[in-house]
Amino acid sequence: MILLEGAPRLFGIVADPLDDDHPQVVAWGHELPDHAVLTWLLGNGKSEVAIFQSAEAALATAQQLYNARLLWPVSAAQATQAVQGV
Repeated sequence: MILLEGAPRLFGIVADPLDDDHPQVVAWGHELPDHAVLTWLLGNGKSEVAIFQSAEAALATAQQLYNARLLWPVSAAQATQAVQGV
């Protein structure tokens, strides 16, 4: 679809910061063709935002703190296609 070309892709960074087998989204953002914007909450309830070259670059930074991984949400259309085997 032409409208989706270059559209931001949402992602999350998932980790288990307390190491208690309860992984959670520790940061979230969107990736554009030339950069990614990442947001996370601080302990005082305020948020911070940073710009990276890509979602993978944001993950590499998060992995300096946590054993983290990227989570890419699937759109409803993609989920329907997967179920239908398209």
